Formats: sequence, C-alpha cells, structure tokens
Amino acid sequence: MPTTSSMSTLLRLAAVAAACAVIMALVGAGTADLATGPRCAVLAVSAFVLAAVGALSALRALARSERECARLREQADDARALRDAVMDITPVGFAFYDRDLKYVHVNAALAAMNGLPAKAHLGRHVSEVLPALGTSLAPRLARALESDAPLQDLSLQVETPAAPGETRFWFGSYSRVRGAGGAVLGVIASLSEVTERMRAEASLQDHEGRLDVLTRSLPDYLWGGKLRDGVLRDFYCTPVIERTTGYPASAFTGTGPEGTPAPLWAEMIHPEDRTRYRECIESLALAPSTEVEIEHRIICADGRVRWVRSRAAASGLDDRGGVHLGCVVTDITDRRLAEDLRQRLNDSFRRSAAEWRRTFDAVSSPLLVLSADGIIHRLNDAARVLFREADPAGQPLAAAAGAPPWSSAGPLVEELRATHASASRQVHDAESGRTWELSAAWVDEKASEDPRIILVATEVTRLLELQAHVRRGETMAAMGAIVAGVAHEVRNPLFSISAVVDAVEATYGAQPELKPYLDVLRGEVRRLTHLTQELFEYGRPTRGEWTDGAVGAVVAEALSACALTGDKASVKLARELSDALPPVRMDARRLFHVFRNVVENAVQHSPQGATVHVTAEAVEEAGRPWVRCTVHDGGPGFKSEDLPHVFEPFFSKRRGGTGLGLSIVQRILEEHQGRIRLSNHPQGGAEVTILLPALPPAVIAGPLPKSQVS
Repeated sequence: MPTTSSMSTLLRLAAVAAACAVIMALVGAGTADLATGPRCAVLAVSAFVLAAVGALSALRALARSERECARLREQADDARALRDAVMDITPVGFAFYDRDLKYVHVNAALAAMNGLPAKAHLGRHVSEVLPALGTSLAPRLARALESDAPLQDLSLQVETPAAPGETRFWFGSYSRVRGAGGAVLGVIASLSEVTERMRAEASLQDHEGRLDVLTRSLPDYLWGGKLRDGVLRDFYCTPVIERTTGYPASAFTGTGPEGTPAPLWAEMIHPEDRTRYRECIESLALAPSTEVEIEHRIICADGRVRWVRSRAAASGLDDRGGVHLGCVVTDITDRRLAEDLRQRLNDSFRRSAAEWRRTFDAVSSPLLVLSADGIIHRLNDAARVLFREADPAGQPLAAAAGAPPWSSAGPLVEELRATHASASRQVHDAESGRTWELSAAWVDEKASEDPRIILVATEVTRLLELQAHVRRGETMAAMGAIVAGVAHEVRNPLFSISAVVDAVEATYGAQPELKPYLDVLRGEVRRLTHLTQELFEYGRPTRGEWTDGAVGAVVAEALSACALTGDKASVKLARELSDALPPVRMDARRLFHVFRNVVENAVQHSPQGATVHVTAEAVEEAGRPWVRCTVHDGGPGFKSEDLPHVFEPFFSKRRGGTGLGLSIVQRILEEHQGRIRLSNHPQGGAEVTILLPALPPAVIAGPLPKSQVS
C-alpha cells in the first residue's frame, strides 16, 4: 500500500507534467504563425527545457521521498525495538498470534514460562508448539478473534516443559488486533502465572477451614478487635459464644459504628464486675504487647450467671495509637463451683478437726496416739503437760525417757505390738511420788493400712493415798480406841498418886530425907501425865474448826511457843516466812500442834549454839500448788535404818520420848491432806518438810483469825 510520502511525490510529478503540457500548448499556440521548421525547433527547445526542468523537479522530489522513507523506517525500527524491550522486561508473558493462531511474536517471559526458546514459537500454531497448552488456549484465542471485547480467563491449568509433571495455574487476557484499515491482523494474549497465588489461596482456605473447625470444637470462644481511644472497633467473635452465653454471635457484631460491639456486650458482664473488667481490658492500651487475665461473671440469655476467665493479649501500638486485641474466654463455672465446694468441705473439715481437737484436748486424762512403730502421732493437752509443755509429735516414744509415766510405757507398747490386743499396768515415779494406771489398746481399722496404738494414763496417786489413808485411818481408829481406853484407865490412878504425893509432901515435907523420893515420884507422875495427854491426842477423833487462811501466822505462833525451849537449850530459832503465801484449808489448833512438835524435836536434837532454820514458801509439785514449810536443825540427822519406822507409834530413840510425836504429826497432816518428808540436809542435820495443799484464789473464804490456839 502506497505511503503518504510517495503519494505526495506522485501528486507533485503530475502537477509538473500538467504545467509542462500547458506551457507546450501555449508555445505551440504562439508559434502557429511560424514555419514548420522554426516552429519545430522552438517546440523542441521548449520541450527540452521543460523536460529538463521536469526531470530536475522529479529528481528532487524523489530524493525527498527517499529521505522520508528512511526516516519512517528508522522510527518504525525504534518503535519495534521499544516494543521488544518493553515486552522482554515485563514479568507478564505476551504473545501475538496471526489470524491462523500462529505465533508472530513471543516475549522472553512467556518463553520462560513455556520452557521453550522464543524462536521455537514463531510461525508455528499454538497447539503445535505446546500441545497441552494449545488444546486449552486455541479455543480461547479463536473466541477473541471474533469479539471486540477483551476476554479474561482464570481457569487455565496446564503442564509446561518448564515444570513437567506439575499443574500450573495461569491468568489469561486476550484481545483482537485490527490494522489501520480495520482488517483483523490477529490476537494478542497476555499470560500471568498465578500458581503460587492459587496455592496460597488454597492453603489459606485450608487454614481457615481448620481454624473454623478448631474454634467450633473448642469449648472456649474468642473475640477480638482494635482498641483505640477507649473504644473497641472492628469487633468480631466466634460462633461458639452461643454455647456459653446463649446469645448468637450476630447479637454482638455489626450493629455499632466502625464495627463497635452491640451494647449487649457490656450489659452481659455482671454489674459487680463491669468496672473491674473494663479497667483490665483498657489497661492493655497503656501497656501494649502484654497480656492480662481476669475471672468474672456473665449473665447468660436464660438469666443464669456463669463464671468465665478472660485471657486477653494486645499487639504493639499502630500508627493511630490503637492496639489489636485478642481474647480467649473460658467457662470456669464448674471449677468455681468445685472450688466453692472444696472450700466448704475444707471449712467443714477444719471445723470438725477443731471440734475433734477441742474434744481430744478436753479429755482430762493424758492421751497419746502412737503409730505401730511407736512414733508419737498426736497427744492432748493433758499429755503435753507431762512432757513439760514440749511437743514430741513425730518423735519415738522411747525419746520420752525423762517424762513419766511415758518413760515406763515402752514394755506395754512392745506387748501390744506382739498381741494386737489391749493391756494395762500400774507404774510409779519415785521422784515425784505419783502413780499412774497406763492403759493401751491396738486400733486397726479394716480399710486402713496404718494401725494406731492408743495410750491413756490415769493418775491414781490420790486414789491410792485415799485407800492407804482409809486403811491407816481404820488402824489408827482401832488403836486410838485402845489407847484412849488405856489413857482413861491410867488417868485415875495417876490422879490418886499425884494426890498422895501432894499429901505426903504436905505432911512430911519438912524431913529432908524424903525430898529426893518425892521429887522422883513427882517427875514420874508428870511424865505419865504427859504420856496420857499424848495418848488422848493420838486417839482423839477428827473434829475441829476448819478455816481458810495463810499458814504463816500459825507457824509464827508455834515458833513463839518454842522460844523458851530454845533458850533453855541455847539453840537459836531463825525464820524465813514468805509474805505471799497462798491460803490453805486448816484446823489452826491442831496444825499449831504439828509445827510446835516438829520445832521442839529440832531443838531437842540440836547441840548448844546451833540454829534451827524454819522457812515457808509457795511451790508447785506434781502439777499442784503447795505451801512448803521446812525445819532444818543442827543435829546429827536421821539414821537410815530409823527412817522407815519414825512414824510408827511408840518408836523413839530419845531418852524420855514417848514415840508418839511424829505419829500424831502425820495423822494431823493426813487430816489436812498434806504430806511430811524426812531427810538429811546436805550440809548436815535433819530436815523435815511439811506440804499443805494451797487453795485456788476463787475458794478463799476469808482471813484467818489472829489466834485460834488454846
């Protein structure tokens, strides 16, 4: 087809030829009058000139046309080079097909996608180059040749030599190409490989499916959104929220501006927990990239209140100062109910244990619970007192060697371990003078693999003392009756003998030879009278005037009564009486006789110049309060062979003694539920210790009268 420049050149040549023809016609008309020869010469010259001018014009026009063609060819080459460069550097594959669907041009990207060099495509039908691709692509290209609208294709899946054995995914766009005259030149196709994107989408769909399955299978529900300026935006929650709350997920989403949750989201929180919950969630905006956890209550659709644990995490701040929130909400109602039940059970167990412990400690008898191997498992307060307030729990019973009566319980426990029965025995502690009845039982529950030994100690000291007192009282009563009868029978003859001595002295007192005999008779009468008086005292039945008061006054009065005896024997009396003596229950007259008798014995057994020390103080022995009075003389002390007999009636090693003094003292002290102990002092001399039970402050009746001694 002629180009624009060649057409312009032809038009110029036609114009020149027409101008020459006109000029020749004018010359011919002007030379019509000339002869044929000259006329022909003029015409020939004119024609030559015109031909030369025309040839020159044609040559110039042709030269311009050649230059224009060269320029146009250069522009076409530049445009082709630019097209090839653009098509080669683009990652999208381009191909141009003629109307027979043969490759006219293929860029480098498409050649690489197909796995063939570009030259292997040119001039060949699409199905000839790549049969698999051509089979799918040829119908699409044919439809594009028939349509002015571009066609797009998202479902192209083929294998190529570039990746044999692997299905690749392509996105194709096809467009028909027309020439300047409107004729269809062919079709251009652009192909983009979307294999990775399709795989990513498939993987994303797979993960979304898995996530959906997981979120639906979990008992917990999740919610999330963006927290900015204290407002929760772009809110979402998983559908399983309905399992816990009874509300569908749609009840909370899509109702507020900017995706804020519906008011029901806040109203569902229990009123007592709303402030705490809101502060906890909002704290994430102040501390991004952190986590918080809170347990709170929610009100379900049916009105039930359930406990949940919300564990929320926040991302870092975005460019607008907000954070992305994610929260997992777990229903912990069953756990809270279990904890409440466990707490109630624990409280009940503690109350039961406390009640059992109080009951256990309220038992007045000391009680031990031992394991089968003799380890102390538990003990009550009464037993702990016997351990001197130490707690031996967890220690073997054998470690209680210095804690009677437990130190004597070892053989009893060994017997139970062998017999698995029960046993009892009586043990006595010589140091404290206390006697115990130990009872032990083997406890082996059927469902228990840990048998126990129950050990109970019952103090029978007082019982044995009462029994001994009763026996001694019966003996003393019998002896007292006999002694009282003898004293009564002796008293009358003594009175007659005393009267006769007085009469003889009155009648014959002036005779000096009779005076020694009368003095002997009178001394013997006094001795027999004193013996009779002690016999009456020994046999006197128990009756008196009992009062509650301090014993210090009675001791002081007894010392005053013994002062003359001490002066005659040149023995000093030293007293050390406490001012804070507790009261005792006593018969002051008979108790005066006790202290007077003991002090007089101490004076009589002390050498001249010696000192008898008398003390009185409050003490505690064997767990009981006492008033202890001690009389320490300066004599030789007691002989060891005499100690077992000193309280026997009529036993005396002192010349002129009746042997009834200490017997009477013991009897009076037994009436007062007191005790008397005889020993030798480490520094020499005898020591008599008198113990009287002290009264607790609550039973004090009143002060003791100043003197009740007659």
